Amino acid sequence: MTDSVREDLLGYLLGALDEEQHAEIERLLAEDPGVRRRLAFLRRALQPLDDARCEYEPPQGLAERTCRFVWGRPGMVSLRYPAKGAALMGTARQSAPTPINPIDLSHSAESPFHWQDLVMAAGVIVAMSLLLFPAIHGSRVQARLLACQDNLRELGTALTNYSEFHDGYFPQVPTQGRLAAASVYAPILAANQLLPEDRLVVCPGSPVAENESFRIPTLEEIEAADSPEALAALQATMGGSYGYTLGYQDDGEYHPTRNLHRANFAIAADAPSDVLPAHLSENHGRLGQNVLFEDGHVRFTVSPRPGDAGGDDFFLNDAGFVAAGLHADDAVIGAGATPPVECLVQ
Repeated sequence: MTDSVREDLLGYLLGALDEEQHAEIERLLAEDPGVRRRLAFLRRALQPLDDARCEYEPPQGLAERTCRFVWGRPGMVSLRYPAKGAALMGTARQSAPTPINPIDLSHSAESPFHWQDLVMAAGVIVAMSLLLFPAIHGSRVQARLLACQDNLRELGTALTNYSEFHDGYFPQVPTQGRLAAASVYAPILAANQLLPEDRLVVCPGSPVAENESFRIPTLEEIEAADSPEALAALQATMGGSYGYTLGYQDDGEYHPTRNLHRANFAIAADAPSDVLPAHLSENHGRLGQNVLFEDGHVRFTVSPRPGDAGGDDFFLNDAGFVAAGLHADDAVIGAGATPPVECLVQ
């Protein structure tokens, strides 16, 4: 196995490959057992880092304090301007005095500026850009992350309120028919007047946020879709940016998720992806996902298998499939048109 393949396997696990590289690794994984073994080894090696990789907001004023520190260091350039009213030097043959540039960039011994000064000044500009622009970008990412968490908390309240009026159960995803899609949770909550506004199911850090005309369709609109394409489009988008619990099966019988107020049972999250490794969400720059747990708390996690969830992968069931769980404690979150079980849409 070449070094480039090993590097690409690592990029594959971290979601850092472009489409062409991703497709090539998928091909190698399908054809070469050695590549699959290497991927499994790397995945196990990286797993202890899943809960340690976090984003931190830089301390307020860090960029300003750093620039002041750099500017105050010995040897920093001092901008010298001619004193007000000072005589300007010129020759007798000049009809007017020759103006002196406020910043004399000559290389004479008398000049206060040298090439080292220019290098230092350029360094300050570069340092400021490196500090300020990432800080601005980071603050925007953090703001979207927090706004997404607020949305999920409100969504958790809506789901809890629904369960209180439906014998303790969250909205059920049908196993067949036009409503057999994970995203049906949103039209159900809207029909019960539990969502204050449609954009509550839109994460500001997701591609859906760019659609200013987004709205949740009614259950009647879904049932009345006039073509398979129209139905697929509704199912894919009606849940906004979030995925929803698919329930579980027991002795061949399907059950919706019951609200037991569990602190480690995921019921909704930034929608999982069909193309990224481990089905990580494409929201938030593919760095991870916000997750809503059954007790109402929301947490950002870089892994769909957080340590405090008992090793349960909330994007896959215990058999490794995107489908209803295999038992009541097997949490699985599906996105968009994902049905809880394989079925024919009627």
